Amino acid sequence: MHIAVCDDNIADRKQMERLLERASDRRIHTTGVFYIDSFGNVEAVMHAPMLYNAFFIDMTSGPVNGFQLAGKLIDAGVTAPIVLCVSTINYRAIIEAAMEQLPPDGVENTNHEILFRKLKTQIRYLNKPVRVAELDEMLDFCIAQKSQVIPTIELRGEKDTLYVYEDEILYAEKDGNYAHVTLTEDRQIDVLSTMHNLYAQVADYDHFFPISEQVFVNVSYIEKLSLLKLSMKDGRAFTVSPFELSLVKKAIETYRSET
Repeated sequence: MHIAVCDDNIADRKQMERLLERASDRRIHTTGVFYIDSFGNVEAVMHAPMLYNAFFIDMTSGPVNGFQLAGKLIDAGVTAPIVLCVSTINYRAIIEAAMEQLPPDGVENTNHEILFRKLKTQIRYLNKPVRVAELDEMLDFCIAQKSQVIPTIELRGEKDTLYVYEDEILYAEKDGNYAHVTLTEDRQIDVLSTMHNLYAQVADYDHFFPISEQVFVNVSYIEKLSLLKLSMKDGRAFTVSPFELSLVKKAIETYRSET
């Protein structure tokens, strides 16, 4: 398991490294070796965050604190557990306040529901000074999560690369030499890929369905299907071929029967 430690207090950072190295030695014949990289600033840990299966973070003295760094990691597509080590900043209180501000709409796949799920499932807390027994419990959690992590989809544009969950993609459509992908939270990206190659990349996911050679949609975001017309929840509409109509209806019915 690859672990990133990010702490702007060098003494605390070195102590966490030592504790994790000792934990690795104890677990070498059970859960395997821990490979540990240590960082003292945000820029360094954000260079290649997808490499890591767990993060132990406490940033207190710079312009970005630990909670804000956790947000940056999640926005970058990180799905691994993020352990906030509580010292001078009460991360529990910050996140509890943030979650209270999310409207309890309870609707699957809304932006609020996705954020709520990420905060609820990814972020954990560890008090400083770190106790060995509590660290071991946290490592057990991280190892368990590693085997259950929901895979993300890589969307590579000319300047940026996004790693997103299946339910963050609404639809994709051909746009010249690009595949134009529309995401939740009013985000969009032009992917350096043909539609055929992009759909091949996501075909194993449950909710994507091609309605033509130029468009595929996430069936969970379909608002309405009428005669030869499919309307998405964001207001976008697509023409559906008569030959594809029955298949689209079946895909919608299958999705609704499973939810």
